[in-house]
Amino acid sequence: MKRAALAVSSAILLAFVSACSPAKLPDEGSASSRLDENRFIPHTLSEGPSPSSVPRPAKSQPAKVPAIKDKTAAAPSVSPAAPLPTPSVPAKKLNNAFIPKPEPKKKDVPVQKNHQEANAVQKTELRKLSLAEIHHKYPAVFRMRGTSQGKKVALTFDDGPDLNYTPQVLDILKKHQVKATFFVIGSRAQTHPEIIRRMVREGHVVGNHSYSHPFMPKLTASEFSSQIMRTQEVIKPLTGYTPRLVRPPYGAINEEQVRWMSDHHLLAVNWDVDSLDWKGLSGKQVYHNIVDNARAGSVILQHSAGGNDKHDLSGTVTALPDLIRSLKSSGYRLVTVPELMGVPKDL
Repeated sequence: MKRAALAVSSAILLAFVSACSPAKLPDEGSASSRLDENRFIPHTLSEGPSPSSVPRPAKSQPAKVPAIKDKTAAAPSVSPAAPLPTPSVPAKKLNNAFIPKPEPKKKDVPVQKNHQEANAVQKTELRKLSLAEIHHKYPAVFRMRGTSQGKKVALTFDDGPDLNYTPQVLDILKKHQVKATFFVIGSRAQTHPEIIRRMVREGHVVGNHSYSHPFMPKLTASEFSSQIMRTQEVIKPLTGYTPRLVRPPYGAINEEQVRWMSDHHLLAVNWDVDSLDWKGLSGKQVYHNIVDNARAGSVILQHSAGGNDKHDLSGTVTALPDLIRSLKSSGYRLVTVPELMGVPKDL
């Protein structure tokens, strides 16, 4: 009787212990080892509700069983899962699974137009001004013609002196009693000082055309100033004055250089009538290029020396007598640039 009661008690105790013991963990890779999406959101997702804020279905909650203090049936230790990141948007429930709701796409801020406008302003500020714009912005420093009041025009000759064309031009001007303006190259004036002295004796005005005829806008500030000042030093002892008039080679100059000239009280003088004689044109072509375009206040560009020995300026020499007679017969007075513009020839 006692043995039967003991057996029954042992069976009951064994059943109770079995019920309280933890279930064996499934092997990795088995179907039961897969994540239950109804329980938690995988860590790799950056959005979604926190585990504490997501209600879990009752059927997936494990039954609470009171722990039994039994040294022979200790439960294996399992590390708790790391806390999930706090979601930024509410979750959307779909088929009993909580899937993070995608964050709404932000509308593009309409800044492209503002950027384009800013870039346009910046480009305008950094853009190099054309000669016409420089003339408009600095009318007292950069001149292209004189006043239209009174029928006066100015003949100007660049790139001299030389021993070929410059003396021929001087002879014609002297014969017709015309005073002109010569923009001379410093290195050539240094080589032919006697021709510069002749210009002065016969009443012509001498201006600065740089020392070696470079393209000025490509020069540094120091190189530009050197071209001008070096030529001034050559011309002054030959003429008795420091020229105020400067003609940049090719008529090319930039805004910074015009500002430098303004600081040094110089006047940049270009032209509004180009004879194009440097192209080796005939006398007839040179003549019509001038007569057909000259008007009151015009500054007429010609050359009294070539850029090199191959330049043919015979068209200038041939056209000059007829040009002078035609302009005078039309009522024009041929004057120097300082007289045309009402400025002094020297500093």
